[in-house]
Amino acid sequence: MSRYLDNLVTEIKAIDTDVVENWEVGNEPEMKVLEEQKVYIWIRIYLKEEDPTIEIGDDVIIKYTPTDEELITKFFYYGKKTMTKDHQEEIVNYDPEDDKKVLCLMVDERVINHGKDIPFIRTMFKVGIHYEYQLVRRNELIFVNKRTGDNLDYFDVDW
Repeated sequence: MSRYLDNLVTEIKAIDTDVVENWEVGNEPEMKVLEEQKVYIWIRIYLKEEDPTIEIGDDVIIKYTPTDEELITKFFYYGKKTMTKDHQEEIVNYDPEDDKKVLCLMVDERVINHGKDIPFIRTMFKVGIHYEYQLVRRNELIFVNKRTGDNLDYFDVDW
């Protein structure tokens, strides 16, 4: 241990103090973001009938007609036929077969929490910072497959 300390003292004495331009050191920590983390919010749309035209990877536009707001989401997978949870939210029964009447969409959390052009739509997301209980008519909230232009005929949405 003493050799380590001796080496440390020797190296400190070898620092050329004339070369250092600025001795002022701030008390604030410095931070450099190397890579931002993406967080997505999931939405489930329950369709009345299967939609044979929708494909995984399609953009689905949520339109709120009274204010002409639009939010683009991405369809990534179907819901599962059976997934039962117990009172502790542990999965006790699971069937891997797809339920093609349940579409799972995703959207970037930053768009929901900080998007200025969707003031009403962002209030419907339960995990968003702007959540408020909303009552909406089905004909005012439209889901459109961007690729085909077809409206999705739904009966419920889980935000």
